[in-house]
Amino acid sequence: MPTLRTKTRLTAILTVLALILAAGFYALAQQPYQLAPMDEARRDRAVAVGGGKYHVLPATLATTQWGWLDPAEPPKVTVNSGDTVAVETMMHAHNAIQPGSTMDDIVKLRLANPGGGPHAVTGPVFVNGAEPGDTLEIRIKKIVPKAFATNFHLPGSQFPTVGQLAPEFPTGFVRYFYLDWDKRQTEFKPGVIIDLQPFPGTIAVGPDPNEPKEKAGPPIKDAKGRTSTLRPWKNGSNMDLNELQEGSTLYLPVFHKGALLWTGDSHCRQGNGEVSLTALECAYREIVLQTVVRKDLKLEWPRAETATHWIMMGFDEDLNEAMKIAVRETVNFLAAQKLVAMSRDEAYALTSMVGDCRVTQVVDIRKGVHCMIPKSIFAKK
Repeated sequence: MPTLRTKTRLTAILTVLALILAAGFYALAQQPYQLAPMDEARRDRAVAVGGGKYHVLPATLATTQWGWLDPAEPPKVTVNSGDTVAVETMMHAHNAIQPGSTMDDIVKLRLANPGGGPHAVTGPVFVNGAEPGDTLEIRIKKIVPKAFATNFHLPGSQFPTVGQLAPEFPTGFVRYFYLDWDKRQTEFKPGVIIDLQPFPGTIAVGPDPNEPKEKAGPPIKDAKGRTSTLRPWKNGSNMDLNELQEGSTLYLPVFHKGALLWTGDSHCRQGNGEVSLTALECAYREIVLQTVVRKDLKLEWPRAETATHWIMMGFDEDLNEAMKIAVRETVNFLAAQKLVAMSRDEAYALTSMVGDCRVTQVVDIRKGVHCMIPKSIFAKK
């Protein structure tokens, strides 16, 4: 009988062990498959579409930087000239500004990154074949916003120079908006409806190594050698040019191998000037960009093109100097174009007659002016 008891006990133990193992294997089978951490620079994000290469770049803490452009940042995706990349973007401060964030929260976030911009920028994208002295042609093919946006200005009592009339608004202001993309509208308040016109407030290639020292505001570079996203410059960055909507093309001079393309500070509507500090600040589910390396085009300052206009830009802390740069760029463009030959005197005169020079923004330390030349002035042959 002792032998029978021993066998019975052993059978019971084995049965329990089998049940435990089966339960363990079942639980393991229910767990999601976990990828080991991967260097974003080595991840292949390309998919085939229509015979070309289409890359996808999501916005994560690994693929975005808060307020700084760093040429030493490893590329998050590598593309060839002519490829297309769909880029997701975040709200400011690494997505920290969300509906429910208070003015106190926003002030704390502003102070948490001294010298850096509030912008979360996705990238960089490395473009094979791009070399210093080239021009990167960036075609904005599509923009799809996420579901909400915000507008805020900081307390003028604490930030008296941030915003055109900051001292007149001492307590600050923040409001959040639902974006109805089916109607392409948002309600500012009952009785006020705004059409959505999304464009990237910040789109940049790697910083100009010869960018001049700051004339105002915090240092342009930090101790790590990173360049703040606060200011626009020759590499683009915080231009806030509201013409850069779907269907437009931006041309940026290249300063680093691979160009190094970032975008962020996504906007869904902005008036020229952006006078209170922010526009209708949003984030994009995707902004689809086609990048083309131009060896045949040499630029000193950014230029843009829409279906109806050519656009030249100038940036400086002094708005008069920004205007001079934009006008000079416009004269240079007209004198060099091949549609109708003209002298610089004629180009200067034509700029005065048809050039529409607008204040791009006045709140990014370096102010911006863009001059628009209508394509319609050139008669079709």
